[in-house]
Amino acid sequence: MDNNVSENLRRLREDHSLTQEALARELGVTEIAVYKWEAGRLPVEYPMLVKIADYFGIPADALLADRPDSKAKPKAADKITYNCRICGGDLVYNYSDMNCKCANCGNKWTISELYPKYEKVISTIRRAGEILNTKTNLSSADEARVLVRQAMNECSGNSDIVSSELVKICNSVLSETDKHDIYCKGKHFLDMKAYGSAIKELEKVRGYKDSDDLISRCGKRT
Repeated sequence: MDNNVSENLRRLREDHSLTQEALARELGVTEIAVYKWEAGRLPVEYPMLVKIADYFGIPADALLADRPDSKAKPKAADKITYNCRICGGDLVYNYSDMNCKCANCGNKWTISELYPKYEKVISTIRRAGEILNTKTNLSSADEARVLVRQAMNECSGNSDIVSSELVKICNSVLSETDKHDIYCKGKHFLDMKAYGSAIKELEKVRGYKDSDDLISRCGKRT
């Protein structure tokens, strides 16, 4: 494979703070394919060359040049902005609600509206939250945990503030899944009329959901 393509691809990936795994995910290929491209062990077919160039916002022939313009402007949808689109005022972000508000004129946007590339991540986090809020079967915590880790992996290839805040939310939800796991075990024991075991589990998560009420109910039946 052309050494320029191998070197340029590696340099572009590193300049954009992407791991080989993250770039592979964005391009819809395997991590080993990216590794072989950069090592010069596998040729990049022209359609993929165009796809790579489009992803980095550069002309395809730039990948063949001695050195590509790695400082190409990011796509408009990917830009991180801190000013209101209406009046130019400062935006105040509320990541727990996934929205932001202009401190000057009060206009609001969801974070996914401002940054479409995070729409899937935000949807995945919300789905995990819905599971924790609506399901109490023994596998629900694991189901939510898988979704959160998936969202964190989606953020791993980015180094902007939005990504960092979403990872913080993911870590918070992961802590919630641990509580939810214990709560579901306690509720399961309650349903099985194993009140002593139910109290033992629910005592670990007092204040979570209706655990205090369930403890009281168990106490009345022992």
